[in-house]
Amino acid sequence: MIVLFILFLFLLVIFFRNKSLALILSAIQVISFGGSFFLGRDIIIENLGDYGIVFMMIVILSLIVISWKDYYGVKNIIVFDESKLKFLTKVLVILNSYSFVILFVIAIIVQSNVKDINEFKYQTGVSEKFITANLPFPSVFFSIAIILSNFCFFLLPLHFYYLYRKKYLLSLVCLLLSTNSMLVGLTYFSRAVIIHFIFLYIGMLPLFYGMFDAKIKRTFKWFFTIAGAVFFVYFLDVSVRRFEEDSSSAKIYSKTIPVDAITQDPLTYSFIDYMSQGYINGYEVLQLYDGEGFNGGLTFEKITSLVSSPYDTYLRKKYREKLWPYHYSYSFNGFPAYVIYDYGIIGGLLFCLFYFMIVTKMKPKKGNLKLKNTFLITLLVQIPLLSIFYSEFPGLIISFILWIPLIIYLNIKLRAL
Repeated sequence: MIVLFILFLFLLVIFFRNKSLALILSAIQVISFGGSFFLGRDIIIENLGDYGIVFMMIVILSLIVISWKDYYGVKNIIVFDESKLKFLTKVLVILNSYSFVILFVIAIIVQSNVKDINEFKYQTGVSEKFITANLPFPSVFFSIAIILSNFCFFLLPLHFYYLYRKKYLLSLVCLLLSTNSMLVGLTYFSRAVIIHFIFLYIGMLPLFYGMFDAKIKRTFKWFFTIAGAVFFVYFLDVSVRRFEEDSSSAKIYSKTIPVDAITQDPLTYSFIDYMSQGYINGYEVLQLYDGEGFNGGLTFEKITSLVSSPYDTYLRKKYREKLWPYHYSYSFNGFPAYVIYDYGIIGGLLFCLFYFMIVTKMKPKKGNLKLKNTFLITLLVQIPLLSIFYSEFPGLIISFILWIPLIIYLNIKLRAL
């Protein structure tokens, strides 16, 4: 792993000059790699195959990070069509307003009334029964809100755009509604959604930051200070409650901490483990890889789960446990492991190469960036942003599908009769 750490540390230095998106992505990799040295777990490399695994991880991660090296210095946003933009904004605000209200109500109910987070989150059927029993409206409203929440990512570039145009109220509305993805996670005490949204916002900010005046930049500093404090307190509160409310699980977790770890305190260790386990777990599951994988099942799991029976869901879970035994079935295994297990070695490399080509093609030119490209950029950038945990592509598959009619609408030219 030290080779990967040195590689991204080197890239961090190179990208520091232009402060591109690749700088943020490299920094995330360096922090995560650095943390892995304190986990007390060693990477064992014994043969040529093990070196091949490390090489594949280097190639895959490099392709999805380096592809963003030219994303900096944007001075102007090119708008496709003002009338279309106005209509698109209105539609996105309406759809996401519905999701926001429903999800906000459920999140408040869950956060205020659930006593045992571990039982609610991890025991089969508990969360579903609680939410159904406590909803002030039919459960179908909740299902629709979750599906429509996949539109929320398209509001984030509009938030930055309208802030640049000094339409502050509309920009604030877009920002508020873009948190729908986070609200979905808050309905089941997910800490990951907080990290997800923070990473996404910080990842998108360098694209637009150079266009803002000094007053807006000062506002950003205050916003990050306040929002960061709120998110940190929530993240810490959920973590502490999970250990305090289930002492038996805390004791079991304590026994899994290696003796060589930097700390034996389960709470402190869990924070380091959370950010850094993906590389070691990913390497170890790739050592188990023998050609049998998910055949695209991970990518489309979010869609198949909508039409699957409970038995089908059970079979998918057992198959996952077969390929990724022990703790690997529910831990972070990092992007390389996900992409290789889902598409195979050749397919995984081709996926990353295609990703590299698409991202490179949409890069800003002479300080100009097309607004219509930012909708896809917002989705694509999440893959390297969250690669230290897993492949976010499956989680975004519905958003990618929704992007297709959106981009068709933006590109279509209506001729006057």
